[in-house]
Amino acid sequence: MKPSSHTGSAQSSAGRPRAFNEAQFLDGAIKLFRDRGFSGVSISDITAATNLSTGSVYKAYKDKQGVFAMALERYVFLREEQIKTRLEKAATSKDKLAELLRDYVELSQGKDGKLGCMVVAGVTNFDQLGAAASSLEKQLAKRRSNIAELIKSGKQDGSIAATTNETAAAEVILALLQGMRVIGKASTLTHDTERFVAQALKVLE
Repeated sequence: MKPSSHTGSAQSSAGRPRAFNEAQFLDGAIKLFRDRGFSGVSISDITAATNLSTGSVYKAYKDKQGVFAMALERYVFLREEQIKTRLEKAATSKDKLAELLRDYVELSQGKDGKLGCMVVAGVTNFDQLGAAASSLEKQLAKRRSNIAELIKSGKQDGSIAATTNETAAAEVILALLQGMRVIGKASTLTHDTERFVAQALKVLE
């Protein structure tokens, strides 16, 4: 899903269509889900934070799971764009993975760390997501695949040991990245980013 500023159409309480900025609405929902988790957010919370009526929310998204699924797509798209921009200057695939780890260290501390990760928010309430659970599974699988491709590329450019099992290493790195966001919501992840990154990259040796 590409982030957009177009106006969506939902039904007002009077039966007339009401236009709304979907990107703005989803950004408001993302902030709530990141902060409180899926189970900690109600439709009334969403309407209060976004100024969209309850009827309009149900008309456009059917239920809270529907809001979460669309918000997750937008959240992941925006994150992928940020990561792409950050990694494109790295010389080798191993450098890209190091930069990815640095990115997550930064996101796991300070204001962003306390706010939390929407993917983690979904995982911790996975059994409540309904149809949105499949969206979350696909996003996690895509992240794992992207990491595995980086490792495979690193083996080809010589920056990563040829004996590294890209599937196993990708699973470890994905678990580490998501775990970093969990810890970051509760406490300081690390006081030494470079030492942390260097240690994490040992999984590629």
